[in-house]
Amino acid sequence: MVKIQRLQSARSDAPKFLADVKGFGYPQSASVPNVTPHALPPSFFVIGAPRCGSTAISDTLKANPRISFSVPKESHYLQQGRSQQSIDEWRRTYVERYHPRLHTDHQAMGDGSVSYLFFPDALQRALEFYSRSKFIAVFRHPVEMIQSFHLRLLYLLDETVEDFASAWAMQESRARGENIPPLCRDPRMLQYSEIAQFSTHLQSVFDVVGRDRCMVLLFEDLLNSPRETYLNLLNFIGVDDDGQTEFSRKRESASFKSQWLQRLLMNPPEWVLRRVQVMNIKNVPRLKRLRKKLKRLNNQPISQPPLAAETESMLHQHFAPEIARLASLLDRDLSHWR
Repeated sequence: MVKIQRLQSARSDAPKFLADVKGFGYPQSASVPNVTPHALPPSFFVIGAPRCGSTAISDTLKANPRISFSVPKESHYLQQGRSQQSIDEWRRTYVERYHPRLHTDHQAMGDGSVSYLFFPDALQRALEFYSRSKFIAVFRHPVEMIQSFHLRLLYLLDETVEDFASAWAMQESRARGENIPPLCRDPRMLQYSEIAQFSTHLQSVFDVVGRDRCMVLLFEDLLNSPRETYLNLLNFIGVDDDGQTEFSRKRESASFKSQWLQRLLMNPPEWVLRRVQVMNIKNVPRLKRLRKKLKRLNNQPISQPPLAAETESMLHQHFAPEIARLASLLDRDLSHWR
């Protein structure tokens, strides 16, 4: 299997990697408190993996009045360098764009860019942004994750092969640049096996930022012990408890009714994006509300189709060594995954 290219060879549109198109979601600027290093509240990043509960975690933390969470959840801001900006200008630009409600009462400032799990340079920039940044990673059984991820890519029009076993079998040809769906924003997303190599990605995170800066959760922790998990999260990032007791499940798998409308909403043509970019900033919130309403109208529920017994057995065998490596890395019993 050809490995995913790291950020050093990523395309110029890397912020789109593993993310929904935010074409209608340009955030507004606003005046914010002084953002010098000493004035910033402690920063934390929910770095994935995708389809493992990062949205549920982010939304729960966002609801805490002592936390300023990025809007939208996934800024992908640190996947790009600061160019000619001074470090203070770089920080201020980020806060003005993604934390317009930042207040001196906030105890922490969070960001939910799950793509950072795959980009060590973004993690290094997070430490440059704030030297005491912390990182939250969440994982689930890799077979469950890649099935859910496949459905999500179908929804986003990055994938067109509806049968998961067929999509899995095409990984090598797609790594050679063949059989790439015409609307796929980044073919690396189609390398399902590599996306789910959690131990490799997590070890890279540890190498860049240090194990002591990281909190690793499993999706089952959110389901089985929501209150305990939440308190552990708050203790890790140094924020007061606000009494929340449950995580709400987000981003259930969905399909769509109209493909042309789905493309307009999720993967719009370049001319649409250019029109949005020059739009009067006052009209952007209205356009975002319209987009959200159209998405709801176009959505239709979908259940995850069961795998054939042969395919399921193959996948479990394929990921057995990966599960063992992750268990060793976390010093946690994952025998029930196997």
